Amino acid sequence: RVEVYVFAGPTISWLSTTLDGYKNDGASIGGAYGINTDINLVPTEENYYFSTGLNVRHTAGKLSYKDVYTSKSEEKVLDAKIKSKYNTIYLSIPTTIKLKTNPFGRFIISGVVGLEHGICLKSLEHNEITRPNGSGFKEKNINKYKQTAVIKESMYICFGFEFIIKDNTRASFGLAYDRGLNGMFRKKYQNTITKESVKAHYNSFEFQFGFIF
Repeated sequence: RVEVYVFAGPTISWLSTTLDGYKNDGASIGGAYGINTDINLVPTEENYYFSTGLNVRHTAGKLSYKDVYTSKSEEKVLDAKIKSKYNTIYLSIPTTIKLKTNPFGRFIISGVVGLEHGICLKSLEHNEITRPNGSGFKEKNINKYKQTAVIKESMYICFGFEFIIKDNTRASFGLAYDRGLNGMFRKKYQNTITKESVKAHYNSFEFQFGFIF
């Protein structure tokens, strides 16, 4: 038996880092949507599934730090205080195991655990820069694709429930957690002052609303 699951929903994402001089500057709202296929692993039961598909995730995260900043007008700001927001779009393929309870009434509880394999499609940076004298300016939509890791591997966990509408058609809701296992940035992306590679990991909570057929 094969089931098709389509979903969409908002995400709350943030960046975690242990790099000296860098700190998380808050969470951001994004979104996710996609279509998955659940393949029954035990033909005599309806409790164990392998789940994969094609998903798109719009993630965002914020970091604050000090660095040398060169503006679009070629102004170079030494020892600038910078607040950066990164907006990244990933095309991802999940490889997960889904477990389901037997129906009780018209409800089914499910749990999903596994990995997400993402490919970066687009990465933009929006900056708020403060000069040493206290004055500042903002710049938006800076292409950060060459500094962003092409591949994003994530641990993926989701808990949800399904409501049986009729026969095999069900409405679903899920709460998922996505934890990036590899760094968001490429190793060549370095802080100009410290010469250290910038390291940060994406984290997100995802609210999924969808239908199963």
